[in-house]
Amino acid sequence: MRLAAFGIAALTMTSVAVAGQGVERAIETQAASQQASAEVQRRINELDDQTREMLNEYRQTMSQVADLEAYNQQLERLVATQNVEVANFERQFQEIETTKRQILPLIIRMLEVLEEFVAVDVPFLPEERNLRIEELKKLMERPDVLTSEKYRRVSEAYQIELDYGHTIEAYEGEIDVGGETRTVAFLRYGRLGLYYMTLDGRTIGFWDTERDAWVELDEEYRSSLDTALRIARKQLPPDLTRLPVPAPENRT
Repeated sequence: MRLAAFGIAALTMTSVAVAGQGVERAIETQAASQQASAEVQRRINELDDQTREMLNEYRQTMSQVADLEAYNQQLERLVATQNVEVANFERQFQEIETTKRQILPLIIRMLEVLEEFVAVDVPFLPEERNLRIEELKKLMERPDVLTSEKYRRVSEAYQIELDYGHTIEAYEGEIDVGGETRTVAFLRYGRLGLYYMTLDGRTIGFWDTERDAWVELDEEYRSSLDTALRIARKQLPPDLTRLPVPAPENRT
């Protein structure tokens, strides 16, 4: 009976030992499984983070692509607009070149007419007026001067000639008096009359358009001419003066 009890006890201890080993293996297996699960979860988390990063990068890339497409479309519209403007500029340039070729002969003709007019006009300020025309002739020959500037200068000369007809002026110059060159005081009354008085006041005269020559005036006009000269020099206030006026030219 004792032997049987001992055998049972030994068997029980052996069973317990075996059971303990099984529990340890189970615990080890479970721990390994949990560790493996944690590693898998870590990898899943890493993959999830990478996926989110890649998704964000993809979205940013697609946004940049959309911006680039919009920018390219804007550039295409801008280029198309500029091409139209370039075509318009080229057309306008051709028109301007054509206009320049047409207007330059007109400007030259205007200058010729001005020169002819000065030559037959009342002979006041001859040096100044002829010098202006000579300078304009030189200007016409300069290729570095714009056509618009040439036109402006000729138009300015026309305006100066036009203004002469609405002003009075006193100035000094030289004429031939009795076969002798004398310095005299001139009085220009618009284009209506041109008079002179020698500096000593002894001789007075006017330009006779019919004779196309200087003619001496009677002594009765000396005081009036002297007064008119003083008025033109702003030495006296404006007042009426009595001077002969050349007869108008017969244009019939």
